[in-house]
Amino acid sequence: MKVQRREHVNILHRGLWGVVYMAIKNIEMDRRDSAIFRKQLKRGGFLSASYLSVNGFDVTKLRKLALAGELDAIRCAIGKSIRWYYRERQAENAHLRGLA
Repeated sequence: MKVQRREHVNILHRGLWGVVYMAIKNIEMDRRDSAIFRKQLKRGGFLSASYLSVNGFDVTKLRKLALAGELDAIRCAIGKSIRWYYRERQAENAHLRGLA
C-alpha cells in the first residue's frame, strides 16, 4: 500500500539566526493513514485541538496565534474532516502567559 499525503507549509518566519521555522503545515491524507500519522504527531510533541480544549485551552485563540506565526500548528485534512494539532510546549506557554 502506497501512502499518498500532500504536505505544504503555509506561513514561514525567520528566527534570530536566519533559520526558517514552521508556523502552519497543511497535510491532506486518506482515513486509512490517519491513525498512524496521529501517533507520529504525538511523538513529535503535537496535541490535538480537542484535547487542549477539554483541558481548558481556548482553541480559537490558539488558531489566531498560529495564523499570526507565533505558534506551530498542523492542519490535517482527512477526507472532509479537518483537525488541528498544536505544539504542546508552545500551547502551554501561551496558556500560562494568558494568550490562550
